[in-house]
Amino acid sequence: MARSNPTGMLDPRSKLAVFVAVCFSVFSGLSYIQEISLLALCVVTLLLCRKWKRAFYISVLFLAMLLSDLYVVPHLTGVSRNITTSICHVLRFILPLFASFYLVTRTTKIGAYISALTKMHMPSEIVIPLAVMFRFVPTIQEEWQMVNQALRLRGLAWNWHNVFTRPIHMLEYMMVPFLMQSSVVVDEMSAAVMARGFDRDTRRSSYIEVKLSFLDWCIVVVSAGILAWNLIV
Repeated sequence: MARSNPTGMLDPRSKLAVFVAVCFSVFSGLSYIQEISLLALCVVTLLLCRKWKRAFYISVLFLAMLLSDLYVVPHLTGVSRNITTSICHVLRFILPLFASFYLVTRTTKIGAYISALTKMHMPSEIVIPLAVMFRFVPTIQEEWQMVNQALRLRGLAWNWHNVFTRPIHMLEYMMVPFLMQSSVVVDEMSAAVMARGFDRDTRRSSYIEVKLSFLDWCIVVVSAGILAWNLIV
């Protein structure tokens, strides 16, 4: 028996539309109005996915960087002006990317993505890598937290004091177990893909039913409009 997407009211394809619009727009050189419109799209989509705190923090940080660029930077000179300008521009560049990436990786289950991409008649050569990528990112974040927790118990927590006093040791203690565990995760995910029959040519069914609603179509249209605006203007 099919059931609807249990992780949110939006279809995965509308979230992917937001992600694609952000990825292509941020590299096109945006004006202030275009930056605000792009971030507003991400924030509204996060709110629709019930990620209230994430949307609030991103909005406040973006507003702080924008106001600093408009009212603080003109009163600075020399090195302080260059540093403040760089921080404001880099953070405003990263925030839409972070918001859209969080949207596609943490608000929808992999089964919903597979069902949505299958409905689009996309080949398995595209569906499988995308599904593995979306599942790999949160898994790696969990592994990083586990490694950091284990080091914290040994007095080697990943903090500014340890990074500045013994950077080489921290890099070794953190990256070696993390990379080894990442290799294990990749092997386990590959085995899981094979065990579930994703490598077969037959069409797979899904117990998660996804459907583009009117709200999803609105998000897709707005994403396409913002992308065209940012690339043309």
